[in-house]
Amino acid sequence: MKYLQTSAIEERGILTSIYKQQIKKSVRLEKSKSLSSIKSLVLNHHGKIESQTGTILQVSLFAFLIIMTIS
Repeated sequence: MKYLQTSAIEERGILTSIYKQQIKKSVRLEKSKSLSSIKSLVLNHHGKIESQTGTILQVSLFAFLIIMTIS
């Protein structure tokens, strides 16, 4: 079962293991930043939609009450 065995990666050229580790760390940090920014964007947008919906309902109710009072 060769698929279950792990093989050592041979390092060649200018891509040393320290450089590779720095790149991997940088990518992980960027991913976590982007995920948290997407999450906060969604949460902020959700709050704005709820606020707009509440405002529309309040204005509609107010207009309905004025129309019922005038009639």
